[in-house]
Amino acid sequence: MTFLAPRRILRFMLATAAIATLIIAAAAVLLICFGSTWFITPKRRALESRHHELLANPADFGLRIEALSVTMKDGVVLETILATRAPNPGRAEKTRRMSSRLERGGITPSPAPRGTIILLHGRGGRKEDMLSIAQRFVAADYRCIVYDARAHGKSQGRFCTFGVHEVIDLTSVLDYYSQHFETEGSTLGPVGAFGNSLGASIVLQSLTSESRIIAAVAVAPFAELPDIVVSSGRRKIHPQIPAWVIHSAMKLGGLRAGFDPFSIAPIQHTAQSATPIFLTHGTLDEVIPIDHSRRLAKATSASTMTWREIHSGYHYNILAEGGDDLYEEMIHFFLTHTG
Repeated sequence: MTFLAPRRILRFMLATAAIATLIIAAAAVLLICFGSTWFITPKRRALESRHHELLANPADFGLRIEALSVTMKDGVVLETILATRAPNPGRAEKTRRMSSRLERGGITPSPAPRGTIILLHGRGGRKEDMLSIAQRFVAADYRCIVYDARAHGKSQGRFCTFGVHEVIDLTSVLDYYSQHFETEGSTLGPVGAFGNSLGASIVLQSLTSESRIIAAVAVAPFAELPDIVVSSGRRKIHPQIPAWVIHSAMKLGGLRAGFDPFSIAPIQHTAQSATPIFLTHGTLDEVIPIDHSRRLAKATSASTMTWREIHSGYHYNILAEGGDDLYEEMIHFFLTHTG
């Protein structure tokens, strides 16, 4: 009788530990499943009022736009916009201001397009976000191609693969527009690429396979995908979440979407490419810490590498903080290498 109570306590403790273990295991499984879905299926943002205003009156923003649907090799249809300088612009504040700055620097308007710049948005973004940037680039008489990446905006596609399919998509979009311009008696001309965040990382990954890109601007790219996913998971869920849980979610997401997340490393591509690169990053960026761009800059084999650190910049305001000075420097970078 004297041993009965301790035995009951022991059985209770073992049962409690078993239940707790099952609860923790179940929570981990749910977290991995939920995390895998979040990882490969970014939220599709709706158009904002600023987008509607621009699309309704593009000339007031210095743009002439043409919407075109482009079918990828796997049948996914991407929605694109070709943006050029409006022949009869309205107030077009950003375009006119940049034109004035360029003319003061000796860059006069060109009667024909100087070339083509393809612009890639970030994860959870959409093509209309890029039209604000295009307003500056058309001031230098570049054609601008913007498009909703697969699984974003109005484009088809279920999953984001962080560069596996997206690099192929970039080439397919350029192929389509090359043929489109040929039917109009023109060509792509010199091609530059601009990317923001994930878009920047995709641009960098494309440099080893897409030879038509002869200059690339990357705003806040990541060097290696796993680092960013772990830090993002800990920032959004809990700072002490084990890395193995996040890695498991990544692996499951990759299995579902048909790619290996642990192979996504733009730094490997910049180390192999001699394409001129302009890197810019915000010092205060917590989403993709500035160390990623510093590593990319150190590892690059680019024939020309320009580095601009925006000391007051976070992840989502780098271009706003850099302002017209940063935009003008990026334009001169493109003019230097595509002119």
